[in-house]
Amino acid sequence: MNILVVNDDGYQAEGLGILVRALAPFGNVYVSAPKSHQSAKSHAITIQSRIETFVTEPLNGSRATLVVDGTPADAVRLGVKVFDVDFDLVVSGINYGVNIAKDIMYSGTVAAALEAKILGIDAIAISAPNTRLEYLYDETIKLFDELLESEIYKSDGILNINFPKETFARPKGVRITSQGLRLQHAEYVKSEKADIFHIKGSIINYQEKPESDVTAFDEGYVSITPLMVDRTDYKRIKEIMNEDK
Repeated sequence: MNILVVNDDGYQAEGLGILVRALAPFGNVYVSAPKSHQSAKSHAITIQSRIETFVTEPLNGSRATLVVDGTPADAVRLGVKVFDVDFDLVVSGINYGVNIAKDIMYSGTVAAALEAKILGIDAIAISAPNTRLEYLYDETIKLFDELLESEIYKSDGILNINFPKETFARPKGVRITSQGLRLQHAEYVKSEKADIFHIKGSIINYQEKPESDVTAFDEGYVSITPLMVDRTDYKRIKEIMNEDK
């Protein structure tokens, strides 16, 4: 396989190195990653300025590494173009911090995987609450061994994978999940001395369904949530059509 690894934490991030090493046994791994930290950039792309790139020493056993002074979605686009390789899979991560529930709306990690799917390449996003978890490398290899053999990543959408809370020594198993309700609330707080604002964050929890990614995270399971590029609300279309009758 030809695998492109991207992320939103930057090319020097520990999680990216773990992912590259874990994927090396499965094929030819290439890296295209942002020059600097790009968390919460969602699906932004650079359209009004030029993007600087440079090739660095191949990181962590990769075939080649491209550094992109842009967003995670930029890194996907440029990795595909510069390497000029027929990629079988794009894997985004391992992100420092989970991307569950409404986090995915802001996540550069998830957006990079979605950008790959827009380009016609199967993709997976993977995140962990902490990329220094002792089990992370071994469990990532184990997880991808099962994913690549089953080929469940091949679909019209992507897979969004999250490891569970740090309180668990190892994941108890894997669950196929739905997107949860939890919200990372961000409040803008003004400085006392100037018209400058900073974000004060907090988590708003809801009663979650048993099959949600939040429940899996809290109960010690790896969550795998299929996500679609198509955001059409087909249920609402049917409701509107019935209302018009």
